[in-house]
Amino acid sequence: MTTRAPSTWPLFSLLGCLALASPALAQGPDEPYRYPDDEEEPSRTGRAPPEDKPYAYPDDEDRPESSRPRRRSARDSEYKDPDDFRRAERGEEEEKDFERMARLDDPNTGIAFEVLGGVMLLSSPRGQLLGDPQPAFGGRFTWEYGRLLNSEPLREALWLDARYGFVGQRDGTALVVGDVQRHYVSLAPAYELTFGEGSDYGVYAQVGGGIVYELSRLEVGGKLTPVEGIKPLIQYGVGLRGRTRLSATSNLRLTWRLELMRFRRGYQDDTSASLSAGIGF
Repeated sequence: MTTRAPSTWPLFSLLGCLALASPALAQGPDEPYRYPDDEEEPSRTGRAPPEDKPYAYPDDEDRPESSRPRRRSARDSEYKDPDDFRRAERGEEEEKDFERMARLDDPNTGIAFEVLGGVMLLSSPRGQLLGDPQPAFGGRFTWEYGRLLNSEPLREALWLDARYGFVGQRDGTALVVGDVQRHYVSLAPAYELTFGEGSDYGVYAQVGGGIVYELSRLEVGGKLTPVEGIKPLIQYGVGLRGRTRLSATSNLRLTWRLELMRFRRGYQDDTSASLSAGIGF
């Protein structure tokens, strides 16, 4: 029996694989692949490009630096129009006609109804210094027309009164009795000075005019003789006015006044000291 020698080609193949694998094992750790553009940029400038540099468009490169658009800063972002802010900062802001919002942001209508009562000192034919005191009562309608002028100082300073008052007087003896009734109707604008900006209280002066209707009845021995007539009237005086808020969620207010008025009818003067109260909207 003859013994055959084993083949040597597998051995040479294994040795060849080991020889080729040794250079690959000696290679360093993996590195990111560098593209040609990345390799050329540092070599030109000698340093890495800035990270946040904006891309320069061709139009921007041709224009000078002063004409290029500026980037908005954090300070400019606080204003609706940064250009207006920068012009105002340089003192170049021009005068503009801004729309006044006095009428739009005011919830009050400026209307009030009041009842009044007090004492009327009637001019006396007997020459008394203060006149004949008689009880008087009436009512008035107030309209703050200054709110239509769209002016903040005059919004609550100007208002108008339509007033009615009644005074009755009866005097005489058992044989002769005189009964007089007077109806005062007047329309008077007023100007008010409030106690500070936004105050609901103030003092006012008022001047106006109207008529007084007078009905006199003279009774002598049971026989009645009526006499009536109308005279022009001038009203003027001063007072204290308040508009106390009744609710924080509505425009309802308690309006009140303490006033001293003078009524000129013909050649006679009647003086009224009265207090009024009512509701305003």
